[in-house]
Amino acid sequence: MSSLRTFEDLQNLGVNELYERTHIARHQIELLLNKSFEKLSRVQFMGFISILEREYSIDLSSLRDDYDREIPIQRVFDEESVSTVLQAKSTERKKWIVGAIVTILLLVIITSITQKELSSAPNEEILKLNSVVAKIGVENNRSLELNTTIKRTIVEANVSNLNENKMVPESLSQEQNSSTLETQGRDFGHVLSIKPTSNVWMGMMDLDSGKKTQRKTKKPIIIDTTKNWLFIFGHGRLQVLTSEGSRTLKEKNTAWFIYENGSLKQLSREEFEEKNHGSKW
Repeated sequence: MSSLRTFEDLQNLGVNELYERTHIARHQIELLLNKSFEKLSRVQFMGFISILEREYSIDLSSLRDDYDREIPIQRVFDEESVSTVLQAKSTERKKWIVGAIVTILLLVIITSITQKELSSAPNEEILKLNSVVAKIGVENNRSLELNTTIKRTIVEANVSNLNENKMVPESLSQEQNSSTLETQGRDFGHVLSIKPTSNVWMGMMDLDSGKKTQRKTKKPIIIDTTKNWLFIFGHGRLQVLTSEGSRTLKEKNTAWFIYENGSLKQLSREEFEEKNHGSKW
């Protein structure tokens, strides 16, 4: 049984001793021991504390309280969506196109009246006016094509987001399974959190109690390193934060993981179902 009782006991052990035991990077251990909270993100700090508590059987609740007092949680506001910006630009472009069409019609009428009043042989000014009308017509066609392209992009983006945001992911097809098999067995080692790069359905199960939870989220999932877990994500576009740094996955299909004995490993669908007693979820 560990004889350590306080945070000061960990400080007395020193950086090298803690590194050998936890594999947390030395410079990050120094920041933690010196309470340089402003240089550690909340995800990193809470993950390091969980590792230390597990490895040394020590309660560091007071250190968490110190961090919360110095760096309180701040409210984050969502930025304006890309689709809204595109739609606003599209509306302004419609107004410009209508104005261009009216201008063309006026120019055509003026040209027609002028040609009737003058001789049958058009002079230089009339030729220039016709050239301007033709140029405006070309620019108008280009604007219509651009407007059509923007609309198509918005529709495709909305359809893509709708497919990704379904509560029960359509992720267990044979096509997705073949893609996931190429990455199965990937071992990430000591992992602190898993952060989706976009909104995703996820489920997690406590392997010891069998308790399951599920939700849609784009916030980091901080792993309780004192337990063993099964994870399933609707897509594999994830950022995995370890004690050594971070790794980014860019898989569009379902991703399965197991966190066991302090290490995260990616699974195939068959391996996940075997760990989950034959259940897909």
